[in-house]
Amino acid sequence: MFDDARFELAQAHLDDLIRLAGVTSGRVLDLGCGPGRYALPLAERGFEVCAVDTSPALLDQLKARQASLPAEAQSRIEVVEADMRHFERPEHFDWVMIMWSTFGYFEDEADHGQVLDQVYQNLASGGRLMIDLVGLETLCRTLEPVHLTELDDGRLLIERPLLVDDLTRLDNEWLLIDGEQVQRASFSHRIWSAGEMTQLLAQHGFKVLGVYGDYQGEPYELDAERMLFVAEREDLV
Repeated sequence: MFDDARFELAQAHLDDLIRLAGVTSGRVLDLGCGPGRYALPLAERGFEVCAVDTSPALLDQLKARQASLPAEAQSRIEVVEADMRHFERPEHFDWVMIMWSTFGYFEDEADHGQVLDQVYQNLASGGRLMIDLVGLETLCRTLEPVHLTELDDGRLLIERPLLVDDLTRLDNEWLLIDGEQVQRASFSHRIWSAGEMTQLLAQHGFKVLGVYGDYQGEPYELDAERMLFVAEREDLV
């Protein structure tokens, strides 16, 4: 999932994401940062980055890549192992990003609201939230019952996704075939339409500034590949 090509792709999208977020400097919280696809290049651009994830293995990959950056960029990344539902740094960040469908993995619906409440508290006044998802509209158009990918090293990845629970969740089983060895993994992800996600953000104190169908800022329509939200913390009166 996180080969060099994906890092290069994130780097290529970064200027557009910065433009869409409307934040050109300051403190960024990368929730569910993984191995640092966005945290690392943001630090190189001069942002102060807090990279948060629950996976020690992915954070170790981030730290290994961090060590190859210039010393000044290295010093701008704080790596934290934490659950996004509970990470607290009140009114500290100018920009919170949750990228590549990292938002939505909790089984309890209330947990997604808890994440947004924490994000609200962690953002400074007028701070921006960016959430990158695949929307229900896109999945209804593109979902295949079985998808086969041959990896560069010859392994085969078979994906078997299924929309369930009245089209609100995507259950997926992955089978990684390496010669005679088969590894299995399964996961379930909450799925929202653009309208449902807009309502959810409003319920937790955010004003949606834009909904985009790709990282370049094209409008979110039925042919969109991604569902990218940019929202602003609205201060309670």
